[in-house]
Amino acid sequence: MRKAILILGLLLLAMLPAAPAKAGQASPPTVRVGLWANQTSIILSAADGFSLADTDSKELLGSYRAKEKVMITFGASGIAVNGRPVAARALTAFLPAKSVAGIEVNRREYRGTVSIRRTAGKNGLTVVNTLSLEEYVYGIIAREISPAWPAEAVKAQAVAARTYALNSLGKHKDDGYDVCATTHCQVYGGKTAEDARATKAVDDTRGLVVTYKGEPVPAYFHGSGGGFTENSENVWGGFHPALRGVADYDQGSPHYRWEKQMSLKEVETALESAGIMVGSLQAIELSPLTKPPVSSRDRGVSGRVKDIRLVGSSGSTVVSGTKLRTVLGLNSTLFDIKVTLPAKKAVEFEITDSYGDRDTKTVPISVKPLPDKSDNPDIRRVSGRANETIVFTGFGWGHGIGLSQWGARAMAEKAPAGDTAYFRTILKHYYTGVEISKLY
Repeated sequence: MRKAILILGLLLLAMLPAAPAKAGQASPPTVRVGLWANQTSIILSAADGFSLADTDSKELLGSYRAKEKVMITFGASGIAVNGRPVAARALTAFLPAKSVAGIEVNRREYRGTVSIRRTAGKNGLTVVNTLSLEEYVYGIIAREISPAWPAEAVKAQAVAARTYALNSLGKHKDDGYDVCATTHCQVYGGKTAEDARATKAVDDTRGLVVTYKGEPVPAYFHGSGGGFTENSENVWGGFHPALRGVADYDQGSPHYRWEKQMSLKEVETALESAGIMVGSLQAIELSPLTKPPVSSRDRGVSGRVKDIRLVGSSGSTVVSGTKLRTVLGLNSTLFDIKVTLPAKKAVEFEITDSYGDRDTKTVPISVKPLPDKSDNPDIRRVSGRANETIVFTGFGWGHGIGLSQWGARAMAEKAPAGDTAYFRTILKHYYTGVEISKLY
C-alpha cells in the first residue's frame, strides 16, 4: 500500500503544471522542461533501480535494476516498452524518494521525474523532465557561464537565470511543457551538466530574483555588450523600465571587438536565401557608428543597428538589425560597415645596395574603403566591381540586453575582498531600478 501511495505521489508531482511564483512561498515552483520532441526511440536507465508507470492510470508498468536499459519506441501500434506495446498514452519514469541518482535519458542524467508521450500531431515521442526551479537552475549555470569565473559573477548569473526562468514558465505550454532545453529558453543540460562551483552559486542565492516594483523582470543576459548594453525596445520592440542601456565593462572579452569580411556575392546570396529580394546590391544606408549614448534614428542608445536600408537593382527594403545579424551570421548588431576592394597585404621588391648586393624589401599595404562620391555619410555605395568586399566591424557578442557576462566578470574581479553580496551590485548595475528579492 505504501509503495502504491509513493507511486501516486510521484506521478502527481510529474503532472503538475508550474504554478505562478509568489513572494514568501515556502518552496520553489515546479518546472517542466522539454528535452526532446518527435523522437522515434528513447533509452532510459539509472544508477539506482527505477520504475515506469502509466502517467494517466498510475498503473505500475515495470521496475528495473540499476543500470538496466529500457527502450521506449513509437510505432504504428503506439508506445512500446522494450518492444512490448502498452496501452498508455504517456509514461513516467521515477526513482525512489531517497535516491540521489538521476534518470538517464539517452545517456544524459536528469533530476526529478521524466515523462514520455506522443508528440502532438507527430509520429514521435516528446520527453519532459519535471523538477524544482532550483534543480533546473543547477543544470543551466555551467552551460551559460564558466564556473571558474569569480564567484560573485557566477552568483549574478544564477539569480538572472532563475529570474529569467520564472518569466519563461508556460512559454511552451502548447507543447505540453514550460520551457525547452535550448537557447530559445535557456541551455539546460540536466544533472550531467552540473558543476559543484555553479551549484554552490545557486545554493548561495537560493530563492533570490530580480524584481521591479515587486515583479520578477525578464532578466535577459548575453555574452558581451561591446562597451554599452541596449534598451530592450531597440532590439525586440518591447519596452521594460529595468532593461535600459548602461555602460559595460567587457573590454577584456575576446568578443569585445570583431570584424567579418564578406564578398559582395556572399552578401547577395545570403540576402536572397533569407527572402530579401533587392537584386544586385547597389548601396547600404546606415548612419556611422559613434560613441554611446547614440541618438541616431536607425541605431539604439548603444549604437546597435535598429534598422538598415538595402538598395538594389530590383528595389530597396528596410531590414531590422536583428534579422540582418542572423542572415549574415554577425556576432551582434553593434557594427559599422565599409565597402572595400581587397589588395595585397604587402608588396615585395628588390633593391641593390652600394656593394652591388641584392636584397628583398617588404612594404605593408593597408586596405582602404572605396571613395564615395555621395555627400551623405549614411550611404555606402556598392559599385559591383570584381572582388568588392563588405567589411563589418563590430563590438560585443549577443543581443546586448540586460546582464553582460563578461562585464559581470570584470566587476566581480574588482569587488571588495570578502564581499559575498557583491553579486547584488552587479545585478543592480545591469538591470535599472531593481531590487533583489527573496521569493522563497
